[in-house]
Amino acid sequence: MNIKKIEAGFEPTEDGKCAVAEGGIISTAFPEATRAGVEMLKRGGNAVDAACAAAMALGVCEPQASGIGGQSMAILYTKGKTIAIDGSSRVPSLAHINRFVESDREIGYKATTVPSTVAVLGHLNFRYGKLDWATTMEPAIRIAREGYRITALQRHLQQRELEKFLSVPSRSAARYFLKNGGKAYAEGDLFIQPELAGLMETLAKRGPRAFYTGKIAKKIDEDMQANDGFLRADDLALIPWPIERKPLKRRYRKMSVATLPPPAAGRTLLLVLMMLDNLPSKFLSSGKPESYHFLAETFRKAFRQRKQRPFDPNYYPQIAEKVMMSRKFALELSMSIRDTIDPDLPMIEPPTE
Repeated sequence: MNIKKIEAGFEPTEDGKCAVAEGGIISTAFPEATRAGVEMLKRGGNAVDAACAAAMALGVCEPQASGIGGQSMAILYTKGKTIAIDGSSRVPSLAHINRFVESDREIGYKATTVPSTVAVLGHLNFRYGKLDWATTMEPAIRIAREGYRITALQRHLQQRELEKFLSVPSRSAARYFLKNGGKAYAEGDLFIQPELAGLMETLAKRGPRAFYTGKIAKKIDEDMQANDGFLRADDLALIPWPIERKPLKRRYRKMSVATLPPPAAGRTLLLVLMMLDNLPSKFLSSGKPESYHFLAETFRKAFRQRKQRPFDPNYYPQIAEKVMMSRKFALELSMSIRDTIDPDLPMIEPPTE
C-alpha cells in the first residue's frame, strides 16, 4: 500500500483540518475494507452501500475487532435527517446469571450474545442502500476466499492471547485463527478463510435472515449444545431487528454533534464535550501537563456517570436526560475538577455489572 500516493491524493481544506473529495471518502482500519467501500461507490452505490461492504470486509480481515458474530449500531444522515440505528444485542435466553462463573463472561462459548451485525447491515442495505445485498457482499467473500496478509498487530494479539485460544476445550477458535491450530501466524502470512467465504456466499444468495434461520442457525445451535454454550436457534430466530431511534444532539464550540442514544454511550460523549466546552480551546491544545490533567479528569468524571447506572432503556430506568444532558450539570462537573488528582474519583473504574 502506497501511503505517500494516497496522502498526495487528498485535497486539504483552507484551514487544514480535513480533506475533501468529490466522489466521497472511505475510511476504515484495514486497506482491503477501505477498497471494498470504494468499489461500491465506483459501481454506483451510495454511502450506505460503501459502509455495508466495508463493514463486512472488516469482519473478514479484522476479526479481532469486528465480525458477523458481533453487534453493530449505526448513525445515518439522509435527506436532511439524522437517524440512529440501534442494533443492541441481548444475552441468550438460557444465560441466567446463576449459570455463569466469572471466566464465562469473556472466554468461550458462554460469552456469546445474540449477534446483530448481519441484521443491522441488512436493514441499512434494504432500507437505504442503492445496490443489492449480494453486490455489497462480494468484496468480503473475495477477501475470505483469496486471503489477506496477517498484520503485525494481529500476530501480536495471537501471541498475547495464545493461552486463551488453547484454553477452550473444543479449540474451535484456535483451529480457525491460529496457524495449524496451535501457534501465531507470522506477519505477512496469507490468511485464507474458506468456511467463512462459504457462509457469506449463502448470506449473499439468501439474504441476511439466512444467518438467523435454517442451516446456519442449526449449525450454530448444534455447536453451542456440543460445547455447553447458551446460544440456541430460537435466540437467533427471535433476533431483535434494528430499531430506528432519535439521535442525541448538542453543540460543541461551533459544531453540531449528533450521536447515538442509550444503550449506546452517546450521552457520555456529549457530556464530555459539554464539559470541555467550558475550557478554553487554547488551553486544551497547549500541550501543558495541566491541560492533560484537566482532560483526563473530564473523562473520568463523565465516564463515572455512565458506570454508576444501568443504561438499557428497554429494561432499566435512566438518569433524567435533562440532567445528564444539561449544560448546567456539565458546568458543575467541570468546576469540580481539582488542580491535582481528585481523591474522590476511583483510580480504577469499577467493573461493569
